[in-house]
Amino acid sequence: MSEFVTIGNTVNTASIRAWLFAKTVNEGDTLLLNAQDFEHITTEIKQSEEQIQLPLSVLGVHLVKDTKGDVPVGKVQVIRNESA
Repeated sequence: MSEFVTIGNTVNTASIRAWLFAKTVNEGDTLLLNAQDFEHITTEIKQSEEQIQLPLSVLGVHLVKDTKGDVPVGKVQVIRNESA
């Protein structure tokens, strides 16, 4: 199973973008986020008045809410797209 990684002090769209530029995460991969962090991001997008496109993604990397409670707050789990 993948490890959990910290992407910054706060999980938001800006920290996700910056982290994706610095790491080898490809378009089509998925970031599994803690439910609290995921809700924070969706609220941030709603307040910015940007259109929310589903599936939710940043730079082609899908953002998915962890429904099992495995991912700690402030961390993400990278799930690689194996079909590429």
